[in-house]
Amino acid sequence: MSEKFLIVGLGNPGREYAKTRHNVGFWVVEHLAQKHQLGTPTKARKSLLYEGSIGQKRVVLAMPQTYMNLSGEAVRALVDFYKLPLEQLIVVHDDLDTPLGTLRLRKAGGHGGQNGVRSIIQQLGSENFARARFGIGRPSGKMPARDYVLQAFHGDEAILAQQVTERCGEAIELWLQEGIDAAMTAYNGDATAPKLAKPSADEELAIARRAHELAPHDPKPLEALARAYKRASDLDGAVAAHLKLADLYQALGKPKQMLLEWDNAVRLRPSLVDLQARIARENEAQGDFKRATQGWLRLAEYHERVGDWASAHAALVEALRINPQHPRALAMRDALKHKLAE
Repeated sequence: MSEKFLIVGLGNPGREYAKTRHNVGFWVVEHLAQKHQLGTPTKARKSLLYEGSIGQKRVVLAMPQTYMNLSGEAVRALVDFYKLPLEQLIVVHDDLDTPLGTLRLRKAGGHGGQNGVRSIIQQLGSENFARARFGIGRPSGKMPARDYVLQAFHGDEAILAQQVTERCGEAIELWLQEGIDAAMTAYNGDATAPKLAKPSADEELAIARRAHELAPHDPKPLEALARAYKRASDLDGAVAAHLKLADLYQALGKPKQMLLEWDNAVRLRPSLVDLQARIARENEAQGDFKRATQGWLRLAEYHERVGDWASAHAALVEALRINPQHPRALAMRDALKHKLAE
């Protein structure tokens, strides 16, 4: 009997499938491999394999390369090679009948329509192996399930999917330490799932980064990334996230949202003077003369703070060009005359 434990994540090989709902099993394997520093995978027995230890347990982490419907061929090859009893096997797979954001562990059972699990049961001749069902929910409307599972997560779903990936990793760690019953009690469903502590700033940042990778053209993960950077006190990272959001909104033809993200960036980094000027000009071009004037005044105030009187005066000239009677701009200009004369 082997002392090793086999953790199999189901998915499809190839870059075109990497971010799809059907590949969440691969995500959990890669998350565990990275977390426990298991190095780079090797290809053997129809799978990509990581080998090492998680806690005190020796493990093999596998991502079958047979495509989903033939997953059983890879799993059978691994079970036979390592001479594993089935109680030392757990399979992670997507599940349409489990709501998105929910994780369900089982000691055994049928395939539930999941073709990868169906193939494993056929090849092993048994249903008696543990599985972690990663909920992806069912598609709305009339979308066929086969199309839905090959789509990527978007928006809040991408953030939630990454949180479940990490939660599934924790459940497998508990399975290794204390067995499937303990893992089921701790992680199955909302009623019995422990209330997890708020993730640390670093954990929140890792989740947000991964969610953005999964949905790079969706604003919501980027918004979460900006918040995570702020919580981690990484203002440069937050500024970069806001600027990416601005670029995304510009590409989506949403100029007001683009300006808002530029504004968020300069509030964090007022030294972005070229961007401050660009915001003022863009507001003027859109006919928002009040915001344009306020933008030039904010830029003038920044230049005053750093002692650049000439640049402050130039910004006030722009503000007064738009609104010649603006009282604060006039007062600031008069006060600057003395500085410029010195």
